[in-house]
Amino acid sequence: MRFYKILPLLCILFFSTSFSSSHPIKLTSSLIEINPRTNILSMECRVFMDDFTFSMNDTFTKNFNASNLSKEDLEGIEDYFERYYKIFINDKIYTLTYISSEVFEKHNVLSIKFSNKIPVIAEGDQICIENTLFFEDFDFLQSNRITVRIPPFISEDYYEITSLDKPITLNL
Repeated sequence: MRFYKILPLLCILFFSTSFSSSHPIKLTSSLIEINPRTNILSMECRVFMDDFTFSMNDTFTKNFNASNLSKEDLEGIEDYFERYYKIFINDKIYTLTYISSEVFEKHNVLSIKFSNKIPVIAEGDQICIENTLFFEDFDFLQSNRITVRIPPFISEDYYEITSLDKPITLNL
């Protein structure tokens, strides 16, 4: 009888310590906006710095330091987002160009801003967003949240992508 009370506790202990991460939450938050006057697509993405450093190192750059980005780090950031964060407009991919970043050391968060010039968005256009950040590293633990603003078509919509989801398709 005592075994049945102890077994769930042991399972919880094993599960909670089976991941070598310093924080249990695995998520990104991003905002995608299209300015209809300038035809600029802007994207800001917030990631946990330790997760991003883990994912970037050895594949995209060496010794990534979010507080003091080198030229190699900046190129690595663009390459990383080119692979894991894709935005298509009418089946044409628009890569994200790094603009700036800000470190929120106290919260272990890195905010990265990107932009790109795009064609005029019109009714009938289709925008597809593929955000697979960190799924290779954290699989089912990862969740990517996206806010989209595309005036006058979408004032503000919210989406969540998990490793099992398909890309977000927006038919304007």
